Amino acid sequence: MKKHMFILLVVMMPLKLLLAQQVNVDSSNLKELLETRNARVHASKFSKGAAESREGFLQRSFMPSVSIYGGQETFRSGTLSQRSQPVYGAEVSVNLFNSGRDRIENKVRELETEKRQFQIQRVTSEELEKARATYWQVLYLKEKVMLLKEVLKVNAQNLSDALKRIKGGVATSTDRFEFEMKEVDLKRELAEAEVQFLNQKRFLTVQLGIDSVSMLDFKEEFFHDHQSDSDIGELKNQYEFLIKESEIQSQQYALSSEEKKRSWWPKLDAFAAYNQYNQRVDSAGTDAFTHDMRRDMAIGLKLSMSIPSGFEANREADSMAKEQMATKSLVDYQKKEIEMDLLSDMSELRLMHDLVHEAEENIGRAQRYYSLTQSEYKRGVKNSPDVLGAAEKLFTMKNRRLEIIKNFQVAKSHILSKMGQ
Repeated sequence: MKKHMFILLVVMMPLKLLLAQQVNVDSSNLKELLETRNARVHASKFSKGAAESREGFLQRSFMPSVSIYGGQETFRSGTLSQRSQPVYGAEVSVNLFNSGRDRIENKVRELETEKRQFQIQRVTSEELEKARATYWQVLYLKEKVMLLKEVLKVNAQNLSDALKRIKGGVATSTDRFEFEMKEVDLKRELAEAEVQFLNQKRFLTVQLGIDSVSMLDFKEEFFHDHQSDSDIGELKNQYEFLIKESEIQSQQYALSSEEKKRSWWPKLDAFAAYNQYNQRVDSAGTDAFTHDMRRDMAIGLKLSMSIPSGFEANREADSMAKEQMATKSLVDYQKKEIEMDLLSDMSELRLMHDLVHEAEENIGRAQRYYSLTQSEYKRGVKNSPDVLGAAEKLFTMKNRRLEIIKNFQVAKSHILSKMGQ
């Protein structure tokens, strides 16, 4: 008895763990799952953190720069015998004025952090669009598999009716071949749909950062809600985040150009230095220079400017200005492109909305047509190709409706993602 209980516990434990790890996925929580699990989204957040670490440059530029050195030298200088003496010193330098270049660099770094924040939004939008498209493809294939299994049952029933007619002498033996050949085609199509269903689930696990296909749990119904789509038009001015990165890049180029132009301007530093030399650096190289006489102390101001770098900086400033103009032109083009893209998507969405209604009406017609044909077949008025054709029309109409709903949801996802929704 104990042995049986132990075996039961061993068998049930993996199942319990599996159920505990299941992740319910639906259209309402896709964004939440993506933001917490997607690798590209995580990478963009780390990238923003890297930019934040470089902020505060202006404050740090006024911190003292301290240089300390020390050592023990063994040397022989002039007529002196070989000696071993220490050498050490320190210098402190403080930036007083750098022609505003530090302030500009500080602003460039702050803009970089802001740009990477918009990068997070853009990457999340891109990944969300892909995940939503995959999600609706998964639900579509799930429904298609169920539809094909249903059609296989209908075909099996029609084959059974055909066999009864053949047995009753009402039809010839060739009547069965139509349904048997159709069964082979349907099984092949079902196998293909099941493989596609599994592959799309695998893609979704990668996009959502989920470890295994078996952890996915889909409970949302695959349907078109006619009332939930009227609010999309109110969101059509919320796509600015898609072009913000380029806008900020343009600002950075303008600031960098200004910074390069200031390379001609002087730099003012305050400094203090203390150095203790040994006899190797004495001008006379004799014992006349005592330890105290080899001590060097200084304090003062230093004004400096680099003439050669100023010429090169002018070229860099001109280059940055042109980069800024190019990026600004690109921003204008991107804005128009996104606006046209959204208008096209909205037109396609309205078309899909109307097509869903038409598909639902056609399914009703096809269902009535199939029922009448099947009834007439049993009475001997219709033959097997008629029944097969009617069943095929019904399957085509139902599958077409599923495809339209999928395309509608994908188009809707495309619009929502472009608006950061």
